[in-house]
Amino acid sequence: MILLTALLAAGIALAVLAPAVLSRVDFTAAPVAGLVAWLGAVVATIGCGALAVIALAWPGDPPGNVFAGTVVRSLAAVEPAVVTWAAGLIMPVAVIATIVPTGQLARIVVGYRGRGAALRRKHRELVEMVGRVDGAETRLVRLDHPVPLAYSVAGRGGYVVVTDGLQRCLSEQQWRAVLAHEHAHLRGFHHHILGVCQVLAQAFSWIPLFAAAPAAVATLIEFAADRSAAASAGSRALSGALHTVAARMPAMPGTPLRLIDDSLSTRLECLAAAPESRAVARRTAMVKLIGTMLLAPAAAVVVVGVSAVLVSALV
Repeated sequence: MILLTALLAAGIALAVLAPAVLSRVDFTAAPVAGLVAWLGAVVATIGCGALAVIALAWPGDPPGNVFAGTVVRSLAAVEPAVVTWAAGLIMPVAVIATIVPTGQLARIVVGYRGRGAALRRKHRELVEMVGRVDGAETRLVRLDHPVPLAYSVAGRGGYVVVTDGLQRCLSEQQWRAVLAHEHAHLRGFHHHILGVCQVLAQAFSWIPLFAAAPAAVATLIEFAADRSAAASAGSRALSGALHTVAARMPAMPGTPLRLIDDSLSTRLECLAAAPESRAVARRTAMVKLIGTMLLAPAAAVVVVGVSAVLVSALV
């Protein structure tokens, strides 16, 4: 029961406290670290929940419980009684805790994949009718439209869609910066990462971490793509392209991973910042990331310690 208590404490701490902590950390200069933090917290939360279910259903003492018992001796006196009392409930609870979330997640995943595949198929058919593949770059599809627009389409054989209006309003260097930004989304599997977060948010919207992850991850993904594009085409070129497109492109609410989004002003500030200030911001973000990583083990130690004190007082 000691191990189960620690796992539950760590999982709850991550699910409830991690979004509040991570949302206060400025990851604009270190978006990859931010993605690692958010995705790591999501994976760790799922892992704690899965391990807790395994520990609950494990016949006898689960691996690691004996070691935990040697650390917290005060719980050893009552743990056998607790296990005996709860023996009749352990298996049903473990079965329910496994089947219900798994079934809910499977239902959402199947629907999400089906809708996504159908949407991509219709989109590809439409683009093939009205667009044309760039002769110099096969993963680039051009549309004859005056509105400057660029976006990437994930999936097998992912590609970037651009309009002729985009190229007409940008310089050659700015054009290359926009293409680098969109290709960075494809190389980094950003659509898939965001899709996983959206599925978890839809399946478990009552978990604060899962509910907050899609918006945070979508913003960090844009910062990561900006950094990649700035490294290859230059910060000034990308910043100029974003300014130009923002002035001419209509609003597209609810569209994920669009070139112009609600974080545009912050993205432009980050691109305009001096390298020295970006380096300081990255170091600060890394320090805060390390502190955030200690949240789960600290919560587990505190809860187990409090339980030990309470048990010692009752025995």
